[in-house]
Amino acid sequence: MGAQRLAGGQDFVTEKTHTMKKILVPTDFSACAENAFSVALEIARKAGAELIVQHLYDDKSGSMHVLPTKPIQTDPALGHAKAKLDELVASAERAGVHTRPLLVMNKGTDKIENYIEPLGIDLVVMGSHGATGIRELVIGSQTQRVVRHATAPVLVIKNKPDVVTFDKILFASTFHENPAKALGSVSKLRELWNSTIHMLYIGLENDKQTKAEVDEKMNTLQAQFPNATFTRNFITTNDPEWGIKHAAKDIAPDAIALTTQLKTGAFIFSHSLAESLVNHEQLPVLVINEKS
Repeated sequence: MGAQRLAGGQDFVTEKTHTMKKILVPTDFSACAENAFSVALEIARKAGAELIVQHLYDDKSGSMHVLPTKPIQTDPALGHAKAKLDELVASAERAGVHTRPLLVMNKGTDKIENYIEPLGIDLVVMGSHGATGIRELVIGSQTQRVVRHATAPVLVIKNKPDVVTFDKILFASTFHENPAKALGSVSKLRELWNSTIHMLYIGLENDKQTKAEVDEKMNTLQAQFPNATFTRNFITTNDPEWGIKHAAKDIAPDAIALTTQLKTGAFIFSHSLAESLVNHEQLPVLVINEKS
């Protein structure tokens, strides 16, 4: 991906997005994990990417290795997990996608996100039950943690779609951060479906940007992605999650994308916003951390 510098010193990317080469799909063999696997499989098929299916097995043997540490016949639960993992790999291979299993013997400290950089992962696709109220503190906590700490974009899937498509992607931003880097990640998905990207400016309280200034930033973004189709959408609200959902009702996107940053600021989307969307939104949510 190339980079140039705007007047004022801000870097931006040009539309030379490298294709996705490796996609990680963690699974606990639940229904929501199977939904994520179905979506990841189709993305990998269209991208010609390798699919890595990861399972963290709760191992009490004391070994620190990724491979099984004792014969499967002496550990029926391990044998079951390996068989389920092999089934997923075989089904993906039948669909024409190069796939390999990653069975991790988890000692309680292993985390999904620990494998992203060592494996060179371009995209993580995860399932989430989602929850509201007090159950929200328990259900989906693993997905939320990955969303917060992942060094690659994370696509969170709630439901298994009848047809996997990303024809319309809603990209929400305050346009105070540099959204071009995140849009480069979105563009990798866009290229596979020739998607329309619906840019959404969220105008928060005390934001002094004028519509003309935001329009100019959108002009700059569009110039960097000349092969993409964009629409422009504007909303003013003190609740960015409400603003995103309100816009989604009109746009009816196939996915919502946003970028988050570790640093805090009055006009910067926080990790808590992404985590809340992951919990409450039924649409797929693509979260791009600044560090990814």
